[in-house]
Amino acid sequence: MKSLVSSVLSAGLAITAATANATIPYTPVVNPPGAIPVIGPGLLKPAEVFGKEYSHDRDHSTAGVGGLPDPQQVVAWDGVGGTTDGVDYTGSRPNYSPDDQVDAIANHNDALFRSLRADRAHLIFSHDNMISVYDSPAGGFRPATIPSAGPIFLSGGAPIGGAGELSYELAGAFAPPSTHGVWAVQGAINGMPLPDDIDGVELWGPEPGITGDADKYSLDVDFFSGVVGGPPATSVWNASGTPYLSHATIVTAVTSLLGPVGSGVLPFPTFIDGNNAINVDALMVRDVVGDIDTFDRDPTGAPGDQVIFSIRQIPDPSDPDGYYATGSELFVLDASLGGLGASFLSHGGHVWDQAYALSSLVISPNLVDGGYGVIDINAIEAVGALVVPEPASLALLALALGAVIGPRRRD
Repeated sequence: MKSLVSSVLSAGLAITAATANATIPYTPVVNPPGAIPVIGPGLLKPAEVFGKEYSHDRDHSTAGVGGLPDPQQVVAWDGVGGTTDGVDYTGSRPNYSPDDQVDAIANHNDALFRSLRADRAHLIFSHDNMISVYDSPAGGFRPATIPSAGPIFLSGGAPIGGAGELSYELAGAFAPPSTHGVWAVQGAINGMPLPDDIDGVELWGPEPGITGDADKYSLDVDFFSGVVGGPPATSVWNASGTPYLSHATIVTAVTSLLGPVGSGVLPFPTFIDGNNAINVDALMVRDVVGDIDTFDRDPTGAPGDQVIFSIRQIPDPSDPDGYYATGSELFVLDASLGGLGASFLSHGGHVWDQAYALSSLVISPNLVDGGYGVIDINAIEAVGALVVPEPASLALLALALGAVIGPRRRD
């Protein structure tokens, strides 16, 4: 079988001075006939993955010259710099109407979810452009801005992309532990204007990617959605406007693994302490039990609906390592187990827990004016490989991959 040679940015996408402020038109992804996505060592290029969406910090529209502020607007991207407006959640929530910024996005049945948990699909991730760093063990923290373009050097080895790019970790089934690199550079995600901070990402939707495939999302600060004497705070929303996961459920899951928040604070956009500081940041969903708009247990006791998520970084100067949460812990929550049954994701030959973040995800001091800090995961997704079979092997491969080929969300 021959590896698929992907499209790359071509001379036709070169931006001239006359069109320097114009959004590059979106081109739907079309793969060669017979191209089959599979689980394997290969890594799909961004231009080969269909139905791509992102949310930006801050949310923007591609209308006009592009980059116009537009809270709750999600953008579809083609992988070669072209973009167009996708779903906009504005006005969709009857019980919480403020036009907040969108943070995480996901589909109710994210492709490759189970393969990612089995460490057989590759992890795609972004990280925040604002983190908290320390200048000395005895000092307080300060904000530090992470470059939007890579390379970003980490304590674990290979560099990753910047805050406006997407990086990868290869599956442990096919690569050495913690094999990282850059998956999508700024210009591939949005050629004009280049993104500063990829806040959320969703892959594997229909083409063109404007159909609102991201039917689960979080907002910038979860606890703001709570009303005293009214509805409690929500961490994950349905596109229909109803709550999917309560803030209380997320708090239970996080504190079951990290302990009480203690003196930790969420410093951006304002100092928030206690459980209110716990805030969903990255998200994948697998909702296969009952209604797709409710997080359901399996009545037989089998695994129920599941999510993989991260939370925003929470510094804590009183903690020996400086953080209650680095923001790079990846939590797994199963409705059948409840919040107290939460665990950390195992992927890339290691566990995505706080110990891993503190050992392998410390950012180079040269990038933060000599300070000590850890990256804060902002978005997560999963990809595999893509092959174009030789005609003689196509039928055999189709039979062998019968459980994988077919509806987009089968995994």
